[in-house]
Amino acid sequence: MRGNESTEGTRLKGLSEVVAATGLSKLVLHAWERRYGIVPVERTATGRRFYDSQQVERLRLLKICSDGGHRIGTLVSLPDSSLQRMADDFAATRALDDILAAVETLDGDQLHALLKARADTETPEAFVQKTALPLLREVGLRWANGTVTIAAEHMATAQVKRILGGLFDRYPPPASSAPRLVATTPEREEHDVGALIVTLLARVRGWNALFLGANLPAEEIVGAAHRRGVSHVCLSGLTGRPSSLERQLRTLRSALSPAIEIWVGGRAYAAVPTMAGVTYFDTLDAFLEALQDHNDRLPVAV
Repeated sequence: MRGNESTEGTRLKGLSEVVAATGLSKLVLHAWERRYGIVPVERTATGRRFYDSQQVERLRLLKICSDGGHRIGTLVSLPDSSLQRMADDFAATRALDDILAAVETLDGDQLHALLKARADTETPEAFVQKTALPLLREVGLRWANGTVTIAAEHMATAQVKRILGGLFDRYPPPASSAPRLVATTPEREEHDVGALIVTLLARVRGWNALFLGANLPAEEIVGAAHRRGVSHVCLSGLTGRPSSLERQLRTLRSALSPAIEIWVGGRAYAAVPTMAGVTYFDTLDAFLEALQDHNDRLPVAV
């Protein structure tokens, strides 16, 4: 090996370069090495440390996530992809300071203006991923720790839904041949922002998607799905009990046409056992990939 070059021929970075690139101090780097086994790719006989580019990027992500309040002892076991998602969430939250201030002071007009300004300059997907979801997640956390009131949380949710609803007007009616879905929440689930987002993003991708609101009994969902001639029923759930959600899903699955797929998302469904004909999405990206995959399998019009 020549100098600070890896066996693959890529240049290694010395300790001072890593400190500059990651924002970590030398003391913290040495402590992480001792406690968590985060060791450099090379250490010379004189004790000089060298790191490859992948290590430097991982250290940068660990620094961002630990600054965001996560315990380093938990972070070190996570893959880079999870760290990147956490870092993105943290960056998105930090970019919401003015919006969060409007929420905390119950300034509805300012909140609407700030949200609309973002929605006007971002694609619907970017607005959802970078503004709406990080905002609602952070407001929920602040409500849980007592720094945001219930009234402020309700106002924030209402304003986000108002902006999301307006985004539908940007898109023409779907083609008559477009795949169809309905989106809602199960009975006793009032949090319907997830279902509204699903509907919007499906519309953006050309689907004939209909938002049915919140808290629908299984028989109403079945009736709407069959009358609309849908290929998919999408359900969002945050607070329901797994046993209750499972019963409702089994009722839906047995009553719906076998050709209709059920897609579910939201933390409440994470604990529901898997069942045939029901697909759970743990991220919005996974849902978007499924939409695209379905589109790709549609016959091409001639």
